[in-house]
Amino acid sequence: MLGSPIAHSKSPLLHRAAFAELGMESSEYDRFELRADELEGFLDSHPDHIGFSLTMPLKDRLVTLAVERGWNVDDTAALTAAGNTLVRRSGQVEVANTDVRGIVRAIAPRMEASPDANSGAGAGRATILGAGATAASALVACRDLGIAHVDFRVRNPDRARRVIDLAERIGLTASVGDLTRIEPSAIVISTLPAEAAPDPVWDDSLTPGGVALDVAYSAESAFLAAAAAHGLHPVDGTAMLVEQAVAQFEMFLDAARAEDPSTAENLPAADDLSARVAAAMYAALAGPPARAQD
Repeated sequence: MLGSPIAHSKSPLLHRAAFAELGMESSEYDRFELRADELEGFLDSHPDHIGFSLTMPLKDRLVTLAVERGWNVDDTAALTAAGNTLVRRSGQVEVANTDVRGIVRAIAPRMEASPDANSGAGAGRATILGAGATAASALVACRDLGIAHVDFRVRNPDRARRVIDLAERIGLTASVGDLTRIEPSAIVISTLPAEAAPDPVWDDSLTPGGVALDVAYSAESAFLAAAAAHGLHPVDGTAMLVEQAVAQFEMFLDAARAEDPSTAENLPAADDLSARVAAAMYAALAGPPARAQD
């Protein structure tokens, strides 16, 4: 795990829980505190590491570095100009953004379980609070979830240019407003840190059966409490955290298999493996065993 600050990161807990579930006793997952200007030197000095998870402030720098060096950049990282995963496979370096997949996997089951989510005043519409790297990932996820219009709610409209341009590139319409009000929406996503969460007025005609996701995985979310009070299904940020980590783990495991085919011995088939990894990660967050803690 690379980034700064990362002392609070739950990624080591999640990945170590997955290693334990699959009996991968020799695998390790550690954290390293890094600034953006230290990333290139760190990667060069650790050539034997198969993969890395990255968080702020490294996500933008990772994609820039990948372009400079001719590494493979997946569609989501290229679109969002942000990457949270690097793997080395068969002499190639691959950069990805699994946050998009994490958001989709966190929200989709709730929408599928709510037949009213695609009807009402906010059908086909999403509201995203914030306009940074995570908001860009949320925007691409909304496209994948069938959303046609995204309303960005921000403190500084000038900072929304990045996501407005991205919306146009991926075929969505977009608008920008301040953080004082949330209009009718099938999906509402807060990408703001817990300490920066606003207290907006929620429109009374919000879509019944809609979904609200708070990417900040704080113990108490006033944003989610307000969303639930207005009829939306609240999704805690731990769902996105786990689902993006499962996607990362799958990439790390594929890279390890490419280097050493024996890594795949005695492991379950792909679908069962992903389900077991996800279950182990969720269980670790609920009450991690001692071996999975830092």
